[in-house]
Amino acid sequence: MHIFRQFIVIALLSAIGSAYSLVTGLALLPWAEPEIGPNEIRLEDAKALDVIWVDARSAEDFSVEHAPEAIFFDQADPGSSMAGILELWLESPRVIIVYCADAGCGTSKKIAEELRANLPDAEIYSLKGGWDAWSR
Repeated sequence: MHIFRQFIVIALLSAIGSAYSLVTGLALLPWAEPEIGPNEIRLEDAKALDVIWVDARSAEDFSVEHAPEAIFFDQADPGSSMAGILELWLESPRVIIVYCADAGCGTSKKIAEELRANLPDAEIYSLKGGWDAWSR
């Protein structure tokens, strides 16, 4: 009976602690998506940095509008685009942030991974929310 009481006390304390963490926001709800993924950056954080912006959207979208001083990443010629980014970073090492159309677009994450493989010393992120986040 003594062990059963200890079990009840431990279970009750665990439930109270879990409820407190969920209510106060110290812990995410189990089904909630994390706010930011690995190797992602929020726009407000990115704007506070000296950044090399890499636009991974279509040429048409880039020609209409893009981040100031952004470099277009031509997916039809990735080698040339990669070389241009590498050269720019080597001249002036800065944080590199890649963005594509929106949060569902995986292109920016893929290109950021390729850049990390070629520039292991660089700090490289994909923009959370993509161009949609920028244009809000």
